[in-house]
Amino acid sequence: MNCFPAIYAQGEIDLQSKVFFRNEWSLAAMLNSNGFGANYRYGKRIDATNKRLYEVDFAYMKDPKESKSYSQDQNSLAKYVDGKKNLTFDFRFGYGKQHEMFRKHDLGGIAVRYFYNFGPSVVLLKPIYYNVSKFLHGARPDPEPLKYDPDWQANSIYILGRASFFKGFDELKPIPGAFAKFGFNFDFSRQDRIVNALETGIIAEGFIKKVEIMDFTCTNSGLSNSAKNQQFFLILFVSYRFGRIVDPYEVKKKRERTMEISY
Repeated sequence: MNCFPAIYAQGEIDLQSKVFFRNEWSLAAMLNSNGFGANYRYGKRIDATNKRLYEVDFAYMKDPKESKSYSQDQNSLAKYVDGKKNLTFDFRFGYGKQHEMFRKHDLGGIAVRYFYNFGPSVVLLKPIYYNVSKFLHGARPDPEPLKYDPDWQANSIYILGRASFFKGFDELKPIPGAFAKFGFNFDFSRQDRIVNALETGIIAEGFIKKVEIMDFTCTNSGLSNSAKNQQFFLILFVSYRFGRIVDPYEVKKKRERTMEISY
């Protein structure tokens, strides 16, 4: 007969079976090698070390050759990107799996996991409008918002900066594609039901045609004619993830108690 009760170290995590079936709801802020974005994840527990992942990514994509210029109006400090045709918004819808390689044995430790997901994606191109003005007989009329045109400078039209961000949303153009993501998750949460983690990894993504962010045919923009818009992307990312661990059994019990009280 064992006369000594079980003794647990301070801060030790409860590893009873009920923990194994908790699910995860979390958000992440992402910094990508071609922009930035956000992620929503629902992780459904499969067993003690594995989760099924359902994710949605939103990312703003930039071209590495973007270079800011100042307004051609000497009285304005407005900036814009020379030769930029479209703002680019990338949506990814992923399904995958996460596996825990090293478990956190106390609340001051770090759990290490790898994950992967894949699925369809779609990029939305929004044309950029600029405030432009044209000199006529020595006079310059008030600027008007016009969609980007590579022939502006040849026609003595001056760019005075970007027009309203919201102008052009009625002209969105979708380009469908697909992606695959692989990464590592380092969870350093000090509370059992809270998610705090850093993630890093790589995304491979392709679309059915080139994503036209820049106009590389515009010789006056200073862009190289040999540069091209891309159809396939290899993206590095790092993100900070935060969220909660949810026990579906506890949620069910709370609903049942609420229903009993209401009756």
